[in-house]
Amino acid sequence: MHPPLDRPHPYCQDVIDALRKCHEDNPYMKFLGSCNEPKAALDQCFRAEKEVMRKANAERARESRRRAEERMARDRAEASA
Repeated sequence: MHPPLDRPHPYCQDVIDALRKCHEDNPYMKFLGSCNEPKAALDQCFRAEKEVMRKANAERARESRRRAEERMARDRAEASA
């Protein structure tokens, strides 16, 4: 299984198009494995896309955590003064 292909996948659009074309060209043979190669490429592309998104989310979370810690330190300093 793969995620819905209607959602934008900027890194994988050409692979998605190849899989859709394979499914159109092979309406019955797709069930017997004729589209396994494009599907494997799509899975690999989605894994890479997920890793890129995971790294970006982790960086945003680190930055958000840093800002929150700065606010808490500032509030503690104001409360003790």
